[in-house]
Amino acid sequence: MSRTFRYPNAARNFIEAYANTNYLRPLRGEELERFYVERGVHSELNSLVGELEASSLVNPPSNTKFLFVGHTGCGKSTELSRLVSLITSPDEKHKVLRENYLPVQYSVSEVVGLYNIEFVDIALSMVLGIYQAMEALGHTVDDAPARKVYDWLYQEEEDTSTKTRTMGGGVGLDLGLGSLIRLIDVRLKSEGVVREEIRTRIRKYIPELISLINQAIDEVSAVTGKHVLLIIDDLDKIQPLENALRIFREHVGSLASFRCFVIYTAPISLLYDSASTHVSQNMQIHYMPMFRVRTRGGEQEAPDAADVATLREIVHRRAHPSLFEDGVVERVIYMTGGVLRELIRVIRGCCVYCQEYDLGQITHNALDIQKSKLKGEYYRMLEHDDYKWLRRVNRTKSRADVNMRHLEALCVLYYPNGKGWFDVHPVVRELLEEWEREALPADTQTTG
Repeated sequence: MSRTFRYPNAARNFIEAYANTNYLRPLRGEELERFYVERGVHSELNSLVGELEASSLVNPPSNTKFLFVGHTGCGKSTELSRLVSLITSPDEKHKVLRENYLPVQYSVSEVVGLYNIEFVDIALSMVLGIYQAMEALGHTVDDAPARKVYDWLYQEEEDTSTKTRTMGGGVGLDLGLGSLIRLIDVRLKSEGVVREEIRTRIRKYIPELISLINQAIDEVSAVTGKHVLLIIDDLDKIQPLENALRIFREHVGSLASFRCFVIYTAPISLLYDSASTHVSQNMQIHYMPMFRVRTRGGEQEAPDAADVATLREIVHRRAHPSLFEDGVVERVIYMTGGVLRELIRVIRGCCVYCQEYDLGQITHNALDIQKSKLKGEYYRMLEHDDYKWLRRVNRTKSRADVNMRHLEALCVLYYPNGKGWFDVHPVVRELLEEWEREALPADTQTTG
């Protein structure tokens, strides 16, 4: 992998470094150009590009559904943003993608939130995503499916025998597309009783809703001359986790029925769920691997190992090497176990601390303070029984000993290499070692 040792866009003070290390959002637009680092084998991007290019030559289109899976915070959203940038780039290398695909990317969290989401919410978010994309591109499309959804969202029962459309057929007919999608957006963001009333009403229309979405997709393809590629992000962050898994367990057939290409993100636990075989029969699964910064035996990878070097490059493109005391970047890389979001978050915390105390560089002491904060976060979520699970994983590295809750919470990390192995997060391992020292001998003897 070619590397540059000059960082023209890197921050040289802590205020700029703080701005460059916003871990709460994926890289997009200008930031993607400034900070993106090719991940090589640790990205499924090349595989996705290859499949999309091949699929574009098939007639009729295969309308493949892709499942993009990986640990929370491993950089999936940024890779998907990178995919969109490749599709829309004037670069001749990806001409096939540009000529054949219309990417429609959005986060489900921005449309319907993340708590207690159902399939109905995701389907409605598709309607909004498609029409918002058309409005942004200035295309005139048949908005009849959107008006039908609008009627469903705003209809109310006035009494037990008569239904009236409060803002439906009458007023809705006078709305332009822009006003229509904004009103749909407002309704989808309703909460509490209103949201549940909407869901109850629309559940009986699910087959018709899927048909309306497919009508909209067909219209968009006809107008643009391209295949629609829906990229629905943050489905892996739906809470509680059981809701996210239920969507794929119970509705994978519906999720696969849309007449377009779709990339769904999904919780890593889905790979180990009883429904995974059924899901894989309907979707192409792409797993985005973790950066490997330690060996299976727990030893640190060499500083010049490919994954460590990539993470160091990611840090230095945001914050110039001159801002770090020797060895600090490597320490934070090993400390965060290859979890990209945690790496950037810890660096940001160090920047705040150094700015507050007027330090010239991020020192090892400043890093120790941020490490204590991260350690405290994990400490608060772990109970006595959790440590028993973690002790077994630390010893065996085996799937058989992994609690899925720990995998989702990043207490346990999966590193693919052949069949791969599981390991305890480095910071959590320190907590485990402290627990083992404090555990009663009797407890140590009776658990294993």
